[in-house]
Order: sequence, then structure tokens, then C-alpha cells
Amino acid sequence: MRTDGHVRNLASNRRFRHLLAVRLTSQGADGMFQASLALSVFFNPALGEANDPFRYAAAVAVLLGPYSLLGPYVGTVLDRFSRRNLIGGANLVRAALMIVICLTLPGGFNWSWVLCAMIVLAANRFVLAGLAAAHPQVVPAKDLVTANSLASTLGALAYGLGLATTGIAKLLDSGVSYSMLALAAGCGYLASACIVVASFRRPDLGPPADDSAPSGLWRGIAQTSSGMWEGFKHLGRRRGPALAMAVQGLHRFLYGIVFIIAIALFMGFFWDVESDQTTIISWLLVLAILGNVGVLAAAIATPRATRVWGPKNWIVVLMALCAVVVAVLSGTMVPAMFAVVVLLVNIASQGLKITVDTSIQRGVEDAYRGRVFSVNDTIYNVGYLAGLFAAAFVVPENGYAPGTLVGVALSYGLICVGYAYLARDEAPYDSQAWSPAATEARPTTSQ
Repeated sequence: MRTDGHVRNLASNRRFRHLLAVRLTSQGADGMFQASLALSVFFNPALGEANDPFRYAAAVAVLLGPYSLLGPYVGTVLDRFSRRNLIGGANLVRAALMIVICLTLPGGFNWSWVLCAMIVLAANRFVLAGLAAAHPQVVPAKDLVTANSLASTLGALAYGLGLATTGIAKLLDSGVSYSMLALAAGCGYLASACIVVASFRRPDLGPPADDSAPSGLWRGIAQTSSGMWEGFKHLGRRRGPALAMAVQGLHRFLYGIVFIIAIALFMGFFWDVESDQTTIISWLLVLAILGNVGVLAAAIATPRATRVWGPKNWIVVLMALCAVVVAVLSGTMVPAMFAVVVLLVNIASQGLKITVDTSIQRGVEDAYRGRVFSVNDTIYNVGYLAGLFAAAFVVPENGYAPGTLVGVALSYGLICVGYAYLARDEAPYDSQAWSPAATEARPTTSQ
């Protein structure tokens, strides 16, 4: 089974192209907005000392907390209401909120733009989870691995391009304000909403008409809570996807620790944030570019690797890669080595994400798929937030913490060995084209 044949199939699939356009415009706008928001916080002296690891963690937590906690309820909504309408509506709301943000952001810290930013990021869960859950509605099962790889990778590249656009604009001192960049992001959200509404009919992206049952708010909340329990029970019967999701959650926890160390080093140990802003932004831009190169490399490697080695072994290889590169980083602690680590760890992160997404699409029934995707997103983000705060309490202000990095490397090694043992008979999914819709019995997942 060759990847290039799947790419040709997807390129000729008009519905997939339209869904991809929705993703690219939305994630490109995400990159512009989040970069303008981050730079306005990290480089704003009115908000206090810049070299404070707890401040970095708190800033991310305030913005991502609601996004993460909404996860289970978003999934149940995606399983009950038109995903096309939810994706379009969420992006329309985000476009409108950009106007408020661009008017209030220049005044410094203001709860008006903080609240709007939280809503914008929370609404992003409807968009990304809805797009992932809609893939099986527009792509044949045999093309799902490549579709996941292509969509998530191009989406990440669009996000990186948005980040780079903001970084270059500030690096060149172009005079473009953070508010104008936020407004440009609003145009991207508006374009994404228009594309999904114009390209798909109400039921086209699922769920099936018989599964959508709108009801009152409180009844819907009660059904969501009970439905989440059913989703967890369903996931309990799908041990392969469940183990892969657990590995991704642990990886994100460790990733959060490394993130805080990196930011603190670049903002306090390597350079002074007050006098070397141009150097710091330049390096952050380089790291963003290398991160997206890693994402692209993972997209090329993952479909072939999972078909040749099997998805279980690919996850083991990726976690071993993280263990090795973080161990090497702990013994060097120089900017150039961080660049190498960003490249390789992003290969591992994106490869793992593609594999986990595919395991949910192949191993979870459509009636539960939206809920499981949102549970996965919650684990993904809560793990990351937990890692940020764990680092904030142990990492010094200048970020120089080689001992902590040794602990992270050892943890990756334990995850690698533990997953290989626990998943010895439960791969994330079969490496062939099996799907829950197949009429024949499920083949063994032993590798």
C-alpha cells in the first residue's frame, strides 16, 4: 500500500479539499492571533517581570483552561448536532470577538480582551474536534491514515505560517500593531466559516440524521454527562486507542516541562529580555520554523512507518527518540541544541498525534467518535497544562535546569518501555485497511 496513491485519491476528493480549506484558513488565523497575543504578554513590561516561569505557565493556563475543560461537552455536542453548523458558527463568533480584542488590546492588561481571548480559544475546540470527527464522512477508510497526516500537518504548517507572519512583522519593526494582526486573524476566521457553509450541506459532516436529537439546555447537559460515561465505557473496550491516548497525554506533560525550560532560558539565561528583544524574537522565529519542518517530516514518515513497522512500534520509536534527544540536551544547554531538539521532538509529537487520531477513527464507532476525540483533546491539553505548572515550581527563573531535563529523559524511557509491554497485544489499530465498518471480523492487533 503506497502513500502516494492515497495522496492522489485525496487530491481528487472535492469534499476533502473543501474540508482542508476550512482547516487551513482557521488554523492560519489561529497562528496569527496566538502569536500576537503571546508577544503582547511576554514582551509587555507593564505586566511585571518577564523572566518568571510561573507567569509563563499562568498565561497559558488562563487562555487554555476553558478550552481544555470544555472538551467532553464539545464532543457530545458534535455527536448530536450538525458539525457543519457548529464549525461555521464557532468561526463566526471568533471573527466577531476579534473586533473587541483589537480595540482593547493596545491598552495593556484588560479583562475584556482576556475574556474574549479565552472564548476564542475555547471555540477552537469545536472547530478542530469537529473537523477530525468529520473526516470519516468525506474520506474512505483506506485513505484515513494519509488524510489525517495531510490535514493535521498542513493545518500545523498553516498555523506556523500565521506565527511566522506575526513574528516577521514585529522583527522587521513594520509598524503593524498587535491589534491589526488580531483583526487580520478575524478575517481568516470569517473566511473559514464562509467556506464550510458554502461547501457542505447541514448533514454532510455528520453525525447521521438519526443520531442528532436537539433538546433543551439542561436536558442536553444531563445527556452530555451520561453520554460521556458511555464514551468512557466504549473507550474501555478499545484498549489499543486508549493506551495510545495515554502515551500522548504523558508526552504532553513532559513537553510542557521542556517548554517552560526553553522559554525561561531564552528570556533570561541566554539573553536579556529588555535589551535583546530582537535576538530573542529571531530565535523564537527560527524555532517555530524548525518545529513546522518537523511536522512536515512526520507527515511524510508516519504513513509509511505505520504500514511497515506497525503503529505500536512507531509509537515506541517516537518515545525513544524523545528520550535520547532530551538526554543529549541536558548535557549541552545551548541555543543550537534547542533548535535540534525542537525539530526532532516535533517529529515525534506530530507522528504520535497522527497515529492517535487514526486509532480513534478506526477503532471507535461513529456514534462515539466525537466524544472520544474531545476526551483525547482534553487529555492532550490538561497534560500540557500540568507539565507547565510542574515546571513552574521546580525550574529557576533563568531556566537552567539540566537535572530536570535528565528526569524528563528518564520519564520518556519509562513511557517507551511501559507502552511496549502494555500494548504488546493491543496495537492502536491494525496496520492494514481494517475499519469498524468492515464486514469481516477484526484481525488480530498483535505486532
